[in-house]
Amino acid sequence: MRHLALAVLLLAGLVVAARPVATAQPPDPTAPYRIGVSRTGDIWSTDADGDDPRQHTNTRRPRETDPDYSPDGTLVAYTVDPGSDARTEVVIANADGSNPRRLSDREGERQPSWSPDGTMIAVTDDEGIKIVRVSDGAVLDSIPAPAHTEVEDSHPAWSPDGDTIAFARDTRRATTPRVTPFTVGASAQDSFTTTATVRTPTVLAKPEIMFLVDTTASMVTTIDALRTNLGKAMGRIADAEPEATFGLAAYEDFTDGVERRFRLVAPLGKAEAVQTALGLLDLGDGGDLEEDWFNALHEIARSTNADGSYKVFSKPGTSRIIVLAGDASSHECDPTWPNPTVSPTPTPTPTTDPGPAIRAQDEPEECGPYWQRSTVIEDLTSRDGDPAPRDIHVVGVPVITSEDESLDRQGQATEITLATDGALIDAGASPDDIVAAIEDGITRIPVTVRPIAACPANVSVTFQPESATVGGNTEVKFTETVRFVEPGPSSAALGDVRCTIRFEFDGKTPDQPYEQHLDITRRAGPTLVVESQATSSPNGDPVPVTFTTTATNAAGAALPVRCDATSGALFPVGLTTLTCSTTERGRTVTARTFITVYAPDPNSFRDIWLAELDGTELDGTSVRRQLDLTRRFTGGCGRDDSAPAWSPDGTRLVYEHADALCVAILAGGSATRIVSGNPSDPAWSPDGALIAFSRYDGDSPSLVWTVPPSGGDAGPLIALDEDDVTQPAFQRLPDLRLTGAAVPAEIVFGGTTTVRLKVTNVGLTAPRAANVAITVPAGLLVDGITTTVGTCTATTCTLGRLAPGGVADIQLTVTGTTAGRHVVRASLPDDVNPGDNRVDMPITVAEEVRPPANPGSLSMAVALAPLESYVGGDDLVLSYRVRNGAPEPMTDVRVVTALPPQLLPVKAVVGCSADGATCPIGTLAPGQEAEVRVTLPAKAAVAGTAGGSVIGVGPDSNAADNTAATGVLVRQPEITVAPGVGPTGFVPRATGKAFPPGATVKLAWTVGLSQTPGLVVVKADGTFDTQFLVFHNDRIGPRQLEGTTVIGPAFGPVRSKDFLVVRSALQPPDFVNR
Repeated sequence: MRHLALAVLLLAGLVVAARPVATAQPPDPTAPYRIGVSRTGDIWSTDADGDDPRQHTNTRRPRETDPDYSPDGTLVAYTVDPGSDARTEVVIANADGSNPRRLSDREGERQPSWSPDGTMIAVTDDEGIKIVRVSDGAVLDSIPAPAHTEVEDSHPAWSPDGDTIAFARDTRRATTPRVTPFTVGASAQDSFTTTATVRTPTVLAKPEIMFLVDTTASMVTTIDALRTNLGKAMGRIADAEPEATFGLAAYEDFTDGVERRFRLVAPLGKAEAVQTALGLLDLGDGGDLEEDWFNALHEIARSTNADGSYKVFSKPGTSRIIVLAGDASSHECDPTWPNPTVSPTPTPTPTTDPGPAIRAQDEPEECGPYWQRSTVIEDLTSRDGDPAPRDIHVVGVPVITSEDESLDRQGQATEITLATDGALIDAGASPDDIVAAIEDGITRIPVTVRPIAACPANVSVTFQPESATVGGNTEVKFTETVRFVEPGPSSAALGDVRCTIRFEFDGKTPDQPYEQHLDITRRAGPTLVVESQATSSPNGDPVPVTFTTTATNAAGAALPVRCDATSGALFPVGLTTLTCSTTERGRTVTARTFITVYAPDPNSFRDIWLAELDGTELDGTSVRRQLDLTRRFTGGCGRDDSAPAWSPDGTRLVYEHADALCVAILAGGSATRIVSGNPSDPAWSPDGALIAFSRYDGDSPSLVWTVPPSGGDAGPLIALDEDDVTQPAFQRLPDLRLTGAAVPAEIVFGGTTTVRLKVTNVGLTAPRAANVAITVPAGLLVDGITTTVGTCTATTCTLGRLAPGGVADIQLTVTGTTAGRHVVRASLPDDVNPGDNRVDMPITVAEEVRPPANPGSLSMAVALAPLESYVGGDDLVLSYRVRNGAPEPMTDVRVVTALPPQLLPVKAVVGCSADGATCPIGTLAPGQEAEVRVTLPAKAAVAGTAGGSVIGVGPDSNAADNTAATGVLVRQPEITVAPGVGPTGFVPRATGKAFPPGATVKLAWTVGLSQTPGLVVVKADGTFDTQFLVFHNDRIGPRQLEGTTVIGPAFGPVRSKDFLVVRSALQPPDFVNR
């Protein structure tokens, strides 16, 4: 017979709401870097807090300094200084100091700086800064020094984007380029020609100038003019030749007495002594018409000290000049005259025999005190027995004081100036014009210009003409033919052969060098020559620079040339690489030279320069342009700078300036002092939060200190016993953070749940390998595992080198096979913050839900998983389990469901009709059980029940256990923004309720900008309370605040009611201040 059985409500299978479980972060995680230092000549490191010191090298000798870590933090490069006379070298080792190896076989390299991609290192050596390939130590390029300066480059620092190297340049001697073209780049197969034009100096090299002045009464106006203006002229000469020295001598006539016949008033020395002597100079009588400057020339040329050295012009390698200024010719002796000591004209004046004591030495007796013209010329040039020629140039400046007499009346000045390669101002000069005439005469001294080539042995340069003799301040043009001497250089980098053409003047090199620089490449194909001038920028602004190009084929026909710049374009102060190319018959050749723009500055200084790089070279990189950065800075942050270090974003530089550190903003062209007290060795932390530096504090050892980049109070960070700790360098570290949750965390027996793991690299570099070990206990069965990065097995996920900021999402699906509490464990290898490298995720499996084992009864139980869901989130699965407790089969068994109407239609069924209303089971044998399932979408808020009844044909002793029900709870999360209206720049309050407890929710505006990351963690009661910014420059109008799930039980996107953004009445700066 048929019985309708009723079943009691079974509660044993009910489970509570699922909540995510994740390991909490330690309260104060350590920044993901270590700090390397040099401690008493060894490399050590500490953690970011200055703790956990570790030693990485251990040598008493040599000393290890200048640590710099590779971008991935796995290697460290440092300088090894053996001391004594041994040269430094750069060594690369693992970050822990193991496996050291030399960067190259070259000696003298130091101060390594890694490129951002880790393939290159910039190093300093005695020649400047070179770019070296890490894999084999090959030199890829170097930072060329401007050819018009003597510099020492040091402390290279590679920018984060790899496009620039900052470095310190100590400019000890800036000169003015004096050869046109100043630089030449060429590509040729055998030879090419170019030119060099020089303007001879206005004064000979290393001049020693003795002013020889007539001090008789007729010269009074002239002496006054010298007192007024000669000092300025000496200043101009010293500007052109800083090694110039000056002296002053005076002459009168023999009849004025021995003391006044010749006086050395001021020996060769500084100009100030000459100026002082001029002020004290007194004038004499002069006697007859002629004076006795022959004797003065002899005295200057031949007077000696007691040890035999010359009193005047004793220094070798100088240009010796006598400037003779007077208004009368000289007495002289000529044995061919009727009276050898009396000029035949204009009026003979007999001379009294002075006696043998003051007769002219080695002259005929009849000459008395006077000298022959030929003797004086020999005195000034050379005579037999001289160990070296005197080579004294005489500049004659006739002073016009009368019509009857002049310095060259007898042709004496003409003959002597010609014989001494000097100069004569033929027209003479009035007393007022005497100084201008002196300068003109010094400039007119003829000089022989000779070019000399300094090239490798396989390159020769010939000049046409070989030399030229011209006066000062005169242009001379030389044609230069450059030839490759077989076998010649092989093809290599652009400008692989370098020649310097130096110009000598009378065999001497002037204080300000005259040079031309050739960068030559040997290539088969057409010939290409690029010539560039050096250009002055007095105020430091960019200036137009012209250059010329010439390309010809083997027949001499002209070819078109392409360059990466335009002649006449503006170029900044510094050094810009100019690259040009030409093509013939498919063969392209390239030539490179440098455009030099300089700001005239005779002082020595040390600035921070920027070398901009071009990565288009086949062998790595090349220097495209060099700029003087700190030359522009005022306010105590320029012209005494060293040791630059980049901010992580590449927008700022910190560097040493005198006794302080300065931070420069590159885009703004400004710099600010941030800390004083003689700090050194600055280094910017990889997270940009602080700047570390070394500093001595009184008599205490050097410590590593830190200061905020914006300035403020500095504090000590690293102190290691009583040892000096210097040169901080930051080692970037990975910091993997592992979070996870099981959703739901409590399941019915035989139910499934998803374990969600998230691995985030919050560190500064990728780990060598990110491997997640997963342990699933026996009470859970792994159904499947997926990852967004790498690969997984049931026990391990291999994520590879997870980049900084990278995220890997892992999902593990498990089924509960044993009732009880089970813990899924996941872990990563320990890193800088091991507290977030593991997570335990408990999963509770409810006791198996089974119908009551009532003898003789058809019974049913029902279970829901999860019991609590959220609109738009996880589906709800109703499980109906039926048992035949009767001693005979039950037929036509079926389940009739009672489902919440808000969640219909059903999403899926197992063993039921498509609408889930009935679930036909059929016949159940005695003791047999059966299960059917209905899946409901969590599409609406519900707080009710779901269940049903089982019906069958057969004996049923207890109708009460034929019906079962369970509670159903679907929550609708809500977001409220208050107030509902606000201006741009406003921060409204955002609250939420009915969210999954412990979940992480991401908030974002539906319109406009949103703050990032915008995450909020839900409290245990399902609420949150936070603030959310409306940006100043954001859009106005209505918008909603939207919340989406990140970690925890899923829910659909939740939006607030409209929030209206209106235009702010305050401008942003005022609003910020308020």
